[in-house]
Amino acid sequence: MAEPSDQWWAEVAQSFRSHVRQETSLLQGYENVAQETSDPTVRYLLEMILADEHRHHTQFEEMAAAAQSALPETVSPTATAPAPAPEEAAKLLELTETFLDLEREDAEELKELRRKLRPSRHDSLWHLLVTLMELDTTKHIATLEYLRDELRRRR
Repeated sequence: MAEPSDQWWAEVAQSFRSHVRQETSLLQGYENVAQETSDPTVRYLLEMILADEHRHHTQFEEMAAAAQSALPETVSPTATAPAPAPEEAAKLLELTETFLDLEREDAEELKELRRKLRPSRHDSLWHLLVTLMELDTTKHIATLEYLRDELRRRR
């Protein structure tokens, strides 16, 4: 694959920055409602969303800075694929496979727990929280599959 052009890097950096700008007012809205509400459950939910959004904001800023740098890998680890030494890659691959198995087991357990909690979905946050944990587990599996594939290339 050909190296991306300087124009491509500039466009990508601009896209990252644009996303951050667009989400700034959304973040402020969440923060305002979370601070002003008298309902602790509403505040709890909005603070969960805010934690994710702040992390996303930071990641986009890191990616934008890396995309504009002549040496992006010195700015942010988001600018490069994992590249451990072959002997470390082999050890990490084994651990990654173990983590994948555990996350897949966790996904099944969470699915069953979510079903069990279905009757409580209007009385507590438990059903929602377990559903969100399932989504996180799906994210973890995708991350570990990516890592596994990259580590296999490095062995």
